[in-house]
Amino acid sequence: MKSIIKITTILLLAMVFTSCEKIFMESQPETTPMAIFEEAWTFADREYSFFEFKNIDWQAIHDEYAAKVNDEMGQQELFNVIADMLYELKDGHVNLSSSFDRSRNWTWFLNHAPNFDYDLLERSYFKEEEEFTGAFTTYDFGDVGYMRYSSFSSNVSASALDYILTKFKNHKGIIIDVRDNGGGSVSNVSAIAERFISSSVLIGRQDYKNGPNRDEFSDLSDIEVTPYDNGEEDIESIRFTKPVVLLTNRSCYSATTFFTQYMRSLPNVTTVGDWTGGGGGAPSFTELANGWIIRVSNTRLFAPDGFNVEGGIPPDVQVEMNDTDKANGLDSILEKGLEIIRG
Repeated sequence: MKSIIKITTILLLAMVFTSCEKIFMESQPETTPMAIFEEAWTFADREYSFFEFKNIDWQAIHDEYAAKVNDEMGQQELFNVIADMLYELKDGHVNLSSSFDRSRNWTWFLNHAPNFDYDLLERSYFKEEEEFTGAFTTYDFGDVGYMRYSSFSSNVSASALDYILTKFKNHKGIIIDVRDNGGGSVSNVSAIAERFISSSVLIGRQDYKNGPNRDEFSDLSDIEVTPYDNGEEDIESIRFTKPVVLLTNRSCYSATTFFTQYMRSLPNVTTVGDWTGGGGGAPSFTELANGWIIRVSNTRLFAPDGFNVEGGIPPDVQVEMNDTDKANGLDSILEKGLEIIRG
């Protein structure tokens, strides 16, 4: 009897170890250079949302860059090939990250004029008289309020906005400067925009990739901004529905492009400056078998009229900063904003 138990135990243990070995072996994906390349290309193929919008032949790009991959190449060389392939997507939200490098495409602002000079603002306008209220830099022109928000990664507090809007409530208008704001949290977008309306406004529609084929997207869903309401009786004192001018340039990206779309949909807002840089797709991530992280745009944001904001949003009034104005201590874009409100 003991022999039977012993034999049975041995057989069970053998089965367990064999199963564990099988599971262990099956859980180890290939990490050869070609396998990693194919994994990266396939993830982008299934998840990326702007192939059609940008007229990209992703299969042709695969064939071009796959020919550069071999199993003898080093990690840096492989990284460069995949990074160059992803660069073809022309998207600042597309990255490949490793322990030694991070790919990026910054042509959305590098190929354009800066149209912003903070040093000029400090020396010619603020002259140490600006205020720093939460995430905002503010300045009082007497009849026009100015508020600069440099990053949507900086938390927007209700108390800071209460203070700023109360301070400027009797002014002719407010200038919001988001030039050189590269994005951050979309939750901060609505936190600001909701202070500048008194009734709900449809600002756009959004969908997302929901299938492996390049044309598989969810149904479009409406995005509305609703007025801020904290339940207080004097709510109108911390909302601002008089004229607002939003200053933009090509370095406005991602959440800042979202914000620009929100704000330009409001009836009291005029956008001034240059196009935004785009970035209308929220990113999707995955970890490749070798530990590298790949990120691609996975959603699409459209204006109510169907305009795709991925390529950037044009201003209502196009203005470039010029050297003559700068030499005279003037910010051409800011001056146009002041003129519009005062006019």
